Amino acid sequence: MDFAFAPEHIALRETVRRHMEEDAKPHARHSDETETFPPHLFKRWGELGILGARYPEEDGGVGMDKVSDCIIREEIARVSQAYCAAFSAHSHLGMWPIWKAGTEMQREQYFKPAVQGEKVACFGLSEPDGGSDIRAMKTRAEKVDRGWKITGAKLYITNAPIADFMTLAARTKPDLTIDAVSLFIVDLPAQGLAIDSLKKEGLRGSETGLIHMDELFVPDSHLLGEREGTYSTILECLSENRVGVAASVLGLARGACEEALEFAKTRIVRGKPIIEYQAVAHRLADMATDIEMARLMVYWGAWQVDQGILSTANASKVKLVASEAALRVSENAIRIMGGAGIMRDHSVGMHHRDALVYVIGEGTSDIQRNIISRALKKDELEL
Repeated sequence: MDFAFAPEHIALRETVRRHMEEDAKPHARHSDETETFPPHLFKRWGELGILGARYPEEDGGVGMDKVSDCIIREEIARVSQAYCAAFSAHSHLGMWPIWKAGTEMQREQYFKPAVQGEKVACFGLSEPDGGSDIRAMKTRAEKVDRGWKITGAKLYITNAPIADFMTLAARTKPDLTIDAVSLFIVDLPAQGLAIDSLKKEGLRGSETGLIHMDELFVPDSHLLGEREGTYSTILECLSENRVGVAASVLGLARGACEEALEFAKTRIVRGKPIIEYQAVAHRLADMATDIEMARLMVYWGAWQVDQGILSTANASKVKLVASEAALRVSENAIRIMGGAGIMRDHSVGMHHRDALVYVIGEGTSDIQRNIISRALKKDELEL
């Protein structure tokens, strides 16, 4: 059993950390205030090769492992979880299904430019009524001559206002079987499709949209894999992404804890730094323990992905532990810093708002508990 990172992992961490400090951190507060994403970052991420880190070299990627992907996400989110949300929606949710199930033409036209940061992707799954419940999906795709007409709506779609294309889920059959839901690739903007930008309390530095579609025409060549029934691709995509999301909230927690720790070392009350008061010291001890617990779960999950053995229940465990830990850590950071913690001059308030998103987004904590408990009931998990 080896808990050490390989030399290439350490070098990657240093590269991404330096990039985020120099190229991204100066923009983070402005992004949070204006609810805009810096347009240069996707191109820069393409130049660094981190958008394609997870994908094989023969397919246009860099050929790294899931551990590398988690390191990248952790370091991006340490500065801005919002930037990492945009990264994830593009590099995994928008691109992964095309890499996994797309035709050669679809990979050439969408996946490869996305790896380079030349096209920005989003993933259209959640809906106004059913959320991410695929069985409740109301967006319909009707077969017409040479293509499909799609009608419906998608809600909370990260990158939608800035995306060049969307990987879109729609029901191609009325029944609830696994082959009733299919994926399409939709160029943006498009006739028959409108995007409304949404104002948010968390992840303000990413751009999120509500998408309306009214008889949107999509040609046959843009049905993913040119076949119906890619429900299983969606599930596989979401399961692996939960490990990636957990890595990002681990980074968020680190960012909040680092700022609170520095504050506690330099804030003087009654002649001594507040870290020397037991109440503050104990909070920091709990925060450090939460972070280490989340780190162990995240990289255990990443290792399982690389071994090809990650189960849906284990992905849920990783996401549950990391997201709840990040929420506790970011709240404690604010408590340690007191009034300073709710000032915009510091980032801990931003980190806490962003942490709240991830006990809801990518599957709520209670949904993760449902998945885990079902696996326990079926004796699919070892204790």
